[in-house]
Amino acid sequence: MGGLKYYFNVAYGVGKAGCDRMASDCGHELKIRGVTMVSLWPGAVKTEYMQEELSPDDTDPMRMSLRKMVDRGETIEFSGKAVVALAADKNVISKTGRIVLTADLSREYGFLEDDGSKPDDMRQVSNLLAYQGHTWLSCLVPSFIRIPLWMMHQGSNKF
Repeated sequence: MGGLKYYFNVAYGVGKAGCDRMASDCGHELKIRGVTMVSLWPGAVKTEYMQEELSPDDTDPMRMSLRKMVDRGETIEFSGKAVVALAADKNVISKTGRIVLTADLSREYGFLEDDGSKPDDMRQVSNLLAYQGHTWLSCLVPSFIRIPLWMMHQGSNKF
């Protein structure tokens, strides 16, 4: 999401947006040679840095929400599983130049975390409501209701 909206700092956003743009342009130029280029978007990732940086004792609402996302997020190995699944797909060229989310790839290819769990999907409306503290409302929203990719794009500040 760092390529769509401000997160953390300028360098983070510029790096994320640059990777998305590079995937788009390289995908366009390299498709005729059979080379696939994508920008892989994991959800919240349980990196050592994030787990150390976000204390369970934080009282700042933004940091508390971020901590919830990281706690229920994906391991670094989950992205690796996404790359393996893409590499094994004989029709992966159909994804060239696109942004692909690890949660979407998990659903498409059927891989899970090592413990058999599925990390939270950042496009799932019930998860987004729960992160904002609306737990009672999140229970009412079916898990299949997700924010469409086109809506995420339109909600960005790239225009």
